[in-house]
Amino acid sequence: MEWIKCVEGHMPEDDERYKDKKIINVLVTTDRGMVTKVQRYKYDETTWFWGRINGDMRAWMLLPEPYRG
Repeated sequence: MEWIKCVEGHMPEDDERYKDKKIINVLVTTDRGMVTKVQRYKYDETTWFWGRINGDMRAWMLLPEPYRG
């Protein structure tokens, strides 16, 4: 998996895999160097917000597949 820079046109909601979703779970890396899972919430037809997290989002990626042992 590759990190995707958080810029207009390349946000999680722009990814076809998340079409028609109102909540999107992804991994993010912040300007403080933290890597964590966070949710992206759809507020209205054009507005999205990040869930609670400290720092500015620099990049995101899909969540990995869960371990199947």
